[in-house]
Amino acid sequence: MASIVLYSAAYRGDVYPFAPLANELTRRGHRVTFVVPNEFHADFADEAFTCADHGTDFSPLTLNLPENAEFVRRWGMRAKGLFLLRLYMGKLTVPYLDVMYDSLKTAADEVDADLFISHPAAATVAQIVAEKMDKPWVSGDLFPMLRATATRPPPGLPDLGQRINGLIWKSASSSLYAPVTYERKFHDFREKVGLDRGGKSMVDMMMSPHLNLGMASPHYVPTAPDWPSNYHSIGFCFWAGPSGGGLPQDVLDFLDAGSAPVVVTLGTSGATANPEIFSNTMELLEQRGERGLFLASTDGVATELRDRIANRGHGVWPFVPLQALLPRAKAVVHSGAHGTNALTLAAGLPSVIVPSLFDQVWHGERQEALGTGILVRKPKTLPAAIDRLLSDRSMTEAAQRFATLMADEDGPACGADHIERLLGSQLDPAPHDR
Repeated sequence: MASIVLYSAAYRGDVYPFAPLANELTRRGHRVTFVVPNEFHADFADEAFTCADHGTDFSPLTLNLPENAEFVRRWGMRAKGLFLLRLYMGKLTVPYLDVMYDSLKTAADEVDADLFISHPAAATVAQIVAEKMDKPWVSGDLFPMLRATATRPPPGLPDLGQRINGLIWKSASSSLYAPVTYERKFHDFREKVGLDRGGKSMVDMMMSPHLNLGMASPHYVPTAPDWPSNYHSIGFCFWAGPSGGGLPQDVLDFLDAGSAPVVVTLGTSGATANPEIFSNTMELLEQRGERGLFLASTDGVATELRDRIANRGHGVWPFVPLQALLPRAKAVVHSGAHGTNALTLAAGLPSVIVPSLFDQVWHGERQEALGTGILVRKPKTLPAAIDRLLSDRSMTEAAQRFATLMADEDGPACGADHIERLLGSQLDPAPHDR
């Protein structure tokens, strides 16, 4: 049996996919501790693993504050999302490096950790603790489309051939971006805790020298032939939701009261940065005689929406477990956030993607390439996208075919297999039955 520490923060889509992996490792007999902001502890209260304090409130509550939501609204889709690092790193990480380091190391010391698993961005801290304790660490990569490969260009750029693609990707690791990625701050902190400065770029910090797990279906993000040999695509990891993911009775009553609704959910970022998408979509659905089930992310946004829909046939909740909800839905309008996007694909539903963050644009483009969804690049194109979502049978059929392709994938089990093989070179893991 190994003692394993997971580490993540930020949006729900940055945290929830690690829960199934933590549960699978726990089921196999390992001791698993998830170091995560306290806001998530209640969500995971019934899970098999243990939660420990992250030390900060780098979580939806903080990200939904008006000034942070406005920053995402302004910069989420500009300059390839580069200026978002001012919020995520400059404001919410770098000033708290001491706190994050101390919290993670304390949690790891308490359980005598053998291995760390980290969100790739959070690995800027996790790898420092792992290296200080002389332990291996794993990157759980939620963004395999952002991993360098000569076979395709960075998101949003034209494919100019493998040579040019490779050069563009290589430039992302150059010192050119050091001022906006805060890499010197991380190098200084390494030196502060008694390590060498390292000299890695922000991009390189997200990749582990031990093991990297691409947490997306290889059918969705094809494995690149020039990725490192320690990079493995394992498939999506779906978390059912709090308390096993059952639907509340009021949601069941709403679903039973009429036709299958269109689910409209914008994730943590879009719900507060671009809440007008909810009301605009609501009007479009009403014009077409469709019911909408709106997941507003926060109580405040939910209350505002409820005030608008009295006796209009729609339903509004801050959060509902999607894995249980989507089989009863007709289609989905979403932001392209990792978790929602993956669950929509797995449910075989067509979707309209209205991104709020730059990485979400890639998901919209990928869905369009697959024929399973429509990317809305400008607000004026939303009505036509909704029309097609509701009428284009070929898109529904493509979504159903793609769901069948992914049906046999088991991301948590595959990830746990790779982790145990890594552990096998460090210690003798306990046997488990599969």
